Amino acid sequence: MTTAVIVGSLVPNNVVVTLGFGLRDTAMHAGAYFILMVCFAGLYRRTLYPIIAVVLLALGLGLDFLQLLTDTRSFDWKDIAMNSAGVFVGLILSFALIGGWCQRVEQRLLS
Repeated sequence: MTTAVIVGSLVPNNVVVTLGFGLRDTAMHAGAYFILMVCFAGLYRRTLYPIIAVVLLALGLGLDFLQLLTDTRSFDWKDIAMNSAGVFVGLILSFALIGGWCQRVEQRLLS
């Protein structure tokens, strides 16, 4: 998933639109970073959630700056805001409800 976000952030816009299944750009940003946050929260202990969130925010910011080096992409504060919203909602839900979900599924499958 992380690789998909990186590639999707740096390939030409027309490729992303084709693969986006008609989703709006803002929804794709928020959804991708939400899924990343929830997936990583499923794998790691609660004390690491804030670190995961900071790393994901840095990833989004870094990728947007890298877009300045491409001919078809551009830096956009709205993208960063939507990435941040996705991480924030994923972080809140992970702390409140679904954190460690992957570990629980694994325990049930092994028992």
